Amino acid sequence: MWRLRYEIKGQNGLTAAVYGLAALRIVLCMMPQNQWLSANPPLSWGIWRNIPFALLGLIIILLFWRSARARQDRAMRWMWLTILLSFGFYIPVVLWADAVPLIGMLMIPKTCAYVWTVWIGYSAMKQECR
Repeated sequence: MWRLRYEIKGQNGLTAAVYGLAALRIVLCMMPQNQWLSANPPLSWGIWRNIPFALLGLIIILLFWRSARARQDRAMRWMWLTILLSFGFYIPVVLWADAVPLIGMLMIPKTCAYVWTVWIGYSAMKQECR
């Protein structure tokens, strides 16, 4: 019984962390210091607003990895990797695209990772509907 209460408490904490990080990301994106309409917005605000986003991504990666592994879920076994690749291609763009514009091309493999993610989800849904 103690273990069950511990697991439920852990899930509530995880849910609170996800909501908190999402709210923080929204607030940071709404701040006028981002200078969204400026030709040269500050890099520091680009980093600050992406920290909660990256932490959310890390949580999602770990949840997918742990869940697929624990349930031996063949359909979702690579979902964690698609999300990791997506973030792996996105972070250098945030950090260095202003200095080295060609780094912006990493958005292409990031999009491919998204397509792979959608394909995994579509295939799993199609399999469940049979």
